Amino acid sequence: MKRIYTHQMMMFVFAIALEAAGFTAAARAEILACAKHAEIAEYLKSEFQELQGAYGLVGDKAILELYLSAKGATWTIIVTDVSGKSCILAAGESWEQRPDVAMLKM
Repeated sequence: MKRIYTHQMMMFVFAIALEAAGFTAAARAEILACAKHAEIAEYLKSEFQELQGAYGLVGDKAILELYLSAKGATWTIIVTDVSGKSCILAAGESWEQRPDVAMLKM
């Protein structure tokens, strides 16, 4: 629960600062959710000890990535386009991997 609260507070304070600086609602939304891939990956590693656990191609336009912390305590899903811009799509706690799916042969 701390992770969700931390993200909400950080985003709330940042949104107020952006609004005070004169950014439009659309610009604020993009700034809050997206950044260069390396910046998001470093943020997830330093703040939540999350590393890339899985990824998949979205056609030839993007990569969808799952970042996980130890034992699935926290997780984040991001999408990265061909220009290297990444956006956080979802984040949460208590990721569980189904054993029967994990053993699929590729």
